[in-house]
Order: sequence, then structure tokens, then C-alpha cells
Amino acid sequence: MSNPLYRPRGGAVSLIDNLPDYRQCLRDYTNPGDFVAFDTERACGIHYLDRAYLVQAKAERSPLVLLDPIALGDLSDFGARCQGSTWVLHAAKEDLECMDWVGLHPPRLFDTQIAAKLLGFEQVGLGAVTEDVLGVRLAKNHTRENWSRRPLKQSWLDYAALDVDYLVDLALALRSRLEDAGRWEWACQEFAFALAHFRRPHDSEPWRHLKGAGRARSGFQLGVLRELFVQRDRLAREADLAPVGVLPNRDLVDLALNVPRSYQDLAQRPFMANRQLRRYSRRWWQAIKQVRALDSAQLPLRSGPRELHTVTSVSAWEKIDSRRAELYRLLRADVSCWANKNQVWAEYALSPAACRRVAAYWDSRTDLELLFSEGQARRWQVAVFLPRFERICRLWDQG
Repeated sequence: MSNPLYRPRGGAVSLIDNLPDYRQCLRDYTNPGDFVAFDTERACGIHYLDRAYLVQAKAERSPLVLLDPIALGDLSDFGARCQGSTWVLHAAKEDLECMDWVGLHPPRLFDTQIAAKLLGFEQVGLGAVTEDVLGVRLAKNHTRENWSRRPLKQSWLDYAALDVDYLVDLALALRSRLEDAGRWEWACQEFAFALAHFRRPHDSEPWRHLKGAGRARSGFQLGVLRELFVQRDRLAREADLAPVGVLPNRDLVDLALNVPRSYQDLAQRPFMANRQLRRYSRRWWQAIKQVRALDSAQLPLRSGPRELHTVTSVSAWEKIDSRRAELYRLLRADVSCWANKNQVWAEYALSPAACRRVAAYWDSRTDLELLFSEGQARRWQVAVFLPRFERICRLWDQG
């Protein structure tokens, strides 16, 4: 096994956090080439917004740069210099939204993790794929740092620089493997889909989707759940803290399911032993009192019956429609079998959402291709699975 690298090939790179250096960076990126590698470092679980506190980039024809979006603000000028290039990221979904906030909008995407999954790699983290393909071992010793801190240590900057130092080389090598395997067109469709769907859909009632929230039965419990969620979000925004740092999800849901009868009862809850969480206790009690004062018409209702294709639990399908549950299992098993045989990760062979659409709504008169489309299946997936699913569905119907 090769020794891990702790510094990029060109040596230590300084942080660009002032306008003169940024202007020079823009000049360096006048003609970056066909590919530009990007990555970001965030402070996950610390601040309210999952924003980028460092942006790394390296192009085929331009040097590796580390940009400070806190000091520089909008980076759209830099993004404009790279609009003629394909942007290479690893696990792009983790970075695209926070890049969008600072003005970085990829014209085209190459996601090296998606490529690795389409090629059947067992380990698809950046370090594992880079070592497997290029024989280069990247040190991973600063994965959980608070990147919002300033100044950033040089060892942190070296670690961050390594995440893009070999990324273009990795993309070119993976493209060659995809072409040899006849999967390059698959990859292009997956990259385009990832780029078009990275934004989180709007959720008007996010409190309903907390783990365990489905056990809230009464309007009062649902009202407490909603009010605690709203108050927590307000406090987190004001303090620029991750909501779970104000009140963990499991404790919020527990308060709604087992509502304290008094402030003294609230004070006995296990999370109150944590001083950081205890400081908001009065706000939680006030929220509960506000809900107690509401009349029944002001309390939220339980969710109505869900469309079958939106139910993710197979056991729930069994209770709703056991026959359709059987079809769902047959389709998922076929996808898994094909994925194993062809060494593709099952999630990229065909999504569970597409399988659910077909299982929920297929009948002998249904346009199966339309169901695939509604499940957001890509063209290559439709070509592979439409005839297979047609056969499975007709056999299921006859049985």
C-alpha cells in the first residue's frame, strides 16, 4: 500500500481571501480547459445553513486555487470563467446547492462517484476510488473540521486541496473505463439528471417527516410537534446553529408524543442534562402552553391516505394491498438481480421510486413507458427494464 499524501503535487496552496489575489485567480482561469474540478468544505451540523466555507478548484490548464467565499462573497465571476468547461465533482449532490448560493452554476457535470457506481466499485468514497484507479492514496485526516473557523490552518488547506488535485485525472480515467464498458451514455444521462435535480423540493410541512413523527395520533400531539419544530427553526436561525444543535430530532418528537404535564416534568427529560440544550427550556414550555390554548379547529389533522407509490415501506404495502406488494417485491428483485449481474449499484440500475410507480399502477392497459417517465427513469434504464418489467407484470397478472 502506498503512503498517504498530505500535500498537493504543487506544494502548499494559500487561501485566496482578498480582491487582488482573486483578480489574479480570474486571470489564471481565462482558459481553464475542458475540465475543472470543484469541491467545497462545509460545517455540517454546526450552522443553520449548510453553506460553503471553502471552495476548491483545479483545471486542466489552470492552477489549483482555494477560494474563501466568506471573505469574497459572490464567486459568479469565477464561475463565468469556467462556463466552457465540464465541472468535475465527487458526490456532487453534497456540494451543488451550497455552490449555487455563492454563484457557481455548472454548465455540465461529471460526477466521479456516480461513474464509480455505474462501474460497480465496491467502495465509492473519493479516497477509495482515487487509490483504486490512479494508485494515489489521499490522506483523510480533516474530514470533520469546523471549516467556518478563521484562520484556517495550512494542514487543513492541504487536505482540502488534495480533494481536487487528482480529480480531473480521475474523471478522464473513469471516462475511459465507462467507454470501454459501453456505459458512457448511461453516465451522461445520470450526470444530467443529477445536475437538474440537486435542489431539495419545497416541503410545506417538514415537521411531519421527522423520524417517529408518524406515531403522533392526536391533533394535540401533532400541534405540539408543529409548534416545537417552528420554534426550534426560529431559534436555530437566530443563533446560526444547526437545528439539531438546538433540540435533537429524537427529543423533539419525544416531547410531542409524551407531552410534559408541567415545567418540572419537562425539566426531568434526559436531554435537559445538557446545558446547551437546557438553555431553551422555557421556549419549549411556552410552545406547549400555546398549543394547549388552541381549539380543535386550529390543530393540524392527521395526514390523509397516501398514494401507494409514495409509501416506501414494503410492510406498509402489505397492509394496503398485498397483491401490489408482491409485484413490488418481484420488480425490486429483478433490478437487484440485473444490477448484481452487470456490476452496477442497484440505486443507479433503477430507483425504488420508479419500481413503486410501476407496481402501484400497472395494468394490462397501462402505458408502461409513461410510468417509467413519472418515476424519473432515464432513457437507458427504460431501454433495459421496460421489456423485463412488461414480462414480470404480465406473469404476475396471470398468477
